[in-house]
Amino acid sequence: MLRSNKLKLLVWPLVVACLLAICLLGGVTAERIAISGIRATAAERVLLYKSTLNNAINRLRHLPIVIAQHPAISDHLEASSDQAQLLAAAHAYLSSVNTASDAAVSYVLDLEGNTIAASNWQEEESFVGRNYSFRPYFQNALSGQEGRFFAIGVTTGRAGYFTSRPVFSHTDPQQIIGVVVVKVEMEQLQADWREAGELVFVTDTDGIVVFTSVPDWAYRTLKPLSAEKRKQIETNRAFIGQELDALSVEKISALGGSQDVVKVEGQNVQISQAQVDDTGFTVSYLAEVSAAKTARWSATVLLLAASILSVVLFLYLRERRRKQALDNEAIEARKIRKINQRLEAEINTRRQAENDLRSAQEELVLASKMAALGRMSAAIAHEVNQPIAAIRTFAASGKLLLERGMTSDATHTLEDIKNVTEHLATITSDLKLFARSSSEPHSLVSLQEALGHALKLFSTELIDKNVELISHTPQHDIMVSGSLTRIEQVLTNLIRNALDAMAHKRDAALLKVTLETEDGEAVLRVEDNGSGLSAEVSEQLFDPFFTTKPFGEGTGLGLAIAFGIIDEMGGKLRARNVEPNGAVFSIRLDVAKSAADDQEVLAGAAE
Repeated sequence: MLRSNKLKLLVWPLVVACLLAICLLGGVTAERIAISGIRATAAERVLLYKSTLNNAINRLRHLPIVIAQHPAISDHLEASSDQAQLLAAAHAYLSSVNTASDAAVSYVLDLEGNTIAASNWQEEESFVGRNYSFRPYFQNALSGQEGRFFAIGVTTGRAGYFTSRPVFSHTDPQQIIGVVVVKVEMEQLQADWREAGELVFVTDTDGIVVFTSVPDWAYRTLKPLSAEKRKQIETNRAFIGQELDALSVEKISALGGSQDVVKVEGQNVQISQAQVDDTGFTVSYLAEVSAAKTARWSATVLLLAASILSVVLFLYLRERRRKQALDNEAIEARKIRKINQRLEAEINTRRQAENDLRSAQEELVLASKMAALGRMSAAIAHEVNQPIAAIRTFAASGKLLLERGMTSDATHTLEDIKNVTEHLATITSDLKLFARSSSEPHSLVSLQEALGHALKLFSTELIDKNVELISHTPQHDIMVSGSLTRIEQVLTNLIRNALDAMAHKRDAALLKVTLETEDGEAVLRVEDNGSGLSAEVSEQLFDPFFTTKPFGEGTGLGLAIAFGIIDEMGGKLRARNVEPNGAVFSIRLDVAKSAADDQEVLAGAAE
């Protein structure tokens, strides 16, 4: 009881800690879900802002090409006389195009970068006479390419996006005679962004904010510019009068587990970006993530309240169950007493039945032992009596021959007695081999090697008896765990029996040996086309002292010993008839998959 109380004191703090952990984890999960929702919305919004910016930039992208192909422009650039009339025509054309297209200004530069015609030629901020050779858009157009460049106007002081195209000569289409430039101002676009009340800005390739819904962020950088980059900007005079100070941008990777939450000028925001094709601009949409923190704390509080309610409900239900359990225990106790009484009666009955069964089993085992001893004694007597009778007959004949002085014939008789005793010794040695268990240690054995040795012993006999040998074995070694000598003994016995079974055939004798693997087992088959196996022979094939050979040619222990060897190695030895005639003996042994498997087998054999 004391130990149970100590365990309860330990469990409750763990339960409270787990509930708090679940509440905190739930809050973090809610924050991550909120961040994911904000991220999805930001991804959609940034694509919308990208589309509006792209449309604003490309709306008049074709205009420089149209202006460059108009005769009023090319004639004015190539004119050698009547310059005033051509200039007036160029001014008029540019003014009409600019009014129709709603561009900020359109103007034409000569090969030196001087403005020779402009749509604002009558205004105070006219571009006519000013040189813009330092602008990259002029240099790009002069080389035959399209020029695209954002900059603050050196004349007007207003920022805009400049698009330029070269003007080619009528007489020589390969000759550039001037440059047409169209400027598009984005003030209305940025005003629309500010009116939407969202945080969005556009940066160029140098990370400088060129368009934004927050005026204070204009011409600020995402990171400090190098001295070399500042020098380059001063050369093309893109941001005249701007300090190009860096914005305060700090990554907050821990917030909601998101890697794209940053702090910009003190505000935690989810940033989503998109590249604007062919401009080098990057649109960044910033979504405030304060709602994610609110979701986090709301989820934490709700889970905490639910946890407290769950604990109270659990305690109430547990107390109710305890009371119910006490009532049930009283009822069960009465039932158990009755069941125990019935069990005692059944136990006594089963004990008596077990005693009777044990007595019957002992009698059955004794009867089996006596039957086995009788069969073995009969077999031994049958096998030994014939040699003993033959010895008795040969001894009597030898005595009679000696009495008659026929020593030569007596010598032959003694030789016959010697042969019979050798046969008797073979029977007794086979009995010893059959009776004892092998103590030879197991090792990895190649079945190809064992089969090769066995077939080599019969190579001469196969030729002499005109027996055709067909052997199918795989190129790679099939390894099993066992004894090479004893496997060769089994194979020798099977091949010998096959040859004896085909002894009556004068021609077309066929011995077929195959080795293969099936389902992790090595299968070795020895097949002949002899007389086959009768039903009576099949039943006694592996019994000791059973043989179909004439007296003196076999002891009847060969297949019994072979069966014992294969069984000891954990395999199977089977025999069956094959069509149209003949028999096949098959050996199945487990394939040794690895050295580790072999070590386990050896350890088991040693035990």
